[in-house]
Amino acid sequence: MTAKIKVIRTTSEKKNHRMAVAFALPAAAFSLLLIIYPLFTTIKLSFQDVKFIGSLTDDTAGFTIANYTKLFSNADFWRALGRSLIFTFSALSISFLIGLVLALLLNKKFHCQKLVRTLILLAWPIPGVIVGLLFIWLFDGNYGIINTILKSLHIIDQNVKWLSAGNTAMVTVIIATIWKSYPFFTLTLLAGLKGISEDYYEAASIDGANAWQRFTNITLPALQSVIVTSLLLNGLWIFRNYDLIYTITGGGPNQATETLPLLLYNQAFKYYNMGYASTIGMVSLLVCSIFVVLAMPSLKKQFY
Repeated sequence: MTAKIKVIRTTSEKKNHRMAVAFALPAAAFSLLLIIYPLFTTIKLSFQDVKFIGSLTDDTAGFTIANYTKLFSNADFWRALGRSLIFTFSALSISFLIGLVLALLLNKKFHCQKLVRTLILLAWPIPGVIVGLLFIWLFDGNYGIINTILKSLHIIDQNVKWLSAGNTAMVTVIIATIWKSYPFFTLTLLAGLKGISEDYYEAASIDGANAWQRFTNITLPALQSVIVTSLLLNGLWIFRNYDLIYTITGGGPNQATETLPLLLYNQAFKYYNMGYASTIGMVSLLVCSIFVVLAMPSLKKQFY
């Protein structure tokens, strides 16, 4: 009787599994089509000397590695890659630290907790273009509120032309990106903190552990998978960020804030070098893949 029930259960489970696969297959096929076809087209174009004018597949010269040779010998590409890495590391590390501190504070009970949590997370759903316009107003060299605040605190004597100089323009876009990014860390880390049992902290307190020891020996290890995942996702978003930088500086002044996404955009839609732009896209994909590969050991350790 027991064996018969097991056979029926196994048959039912197989039937349910086949039904689940049947329902998921169309969506999976459509998703793969949306990913594979553009990727294949980009790879193909990266080996062709294709202009935007006319058909994208028109190329009488055939396949060539000239785009890659030109790219790796181009100083503008290496400078854009360096800016992208500096921009990503600076914005990612600072926004993570801010998000971690705020998550720890929001994990405590206090009055108006829900209101404060809502206000802190408010920046996350705002589109990048709107954030860019907001920071253009804040950092305006003549009428910006940032200059007004700094002068009132006697930190500066005259207005700073934030968006007219290379160093200050990069600082501006980094600050804007931090403001846009930290709520994601706050939200994900706060969710991770909610999953840690208070029993661990109580036991550690009984053993004489102080706040820093509880944080380093309980909180951080428990949040490892959340930290790695959030750093990976937000790092990829920041590295590929285009709309916010383009809105604030357009890549200027004098290419001081031209990161890889902006270099790609300019080559594709300003100079109409679709083949060369596709090559930049493939290199950007390679850099993002390196980020993913570096994060995989930590993720596997947590999930397997």
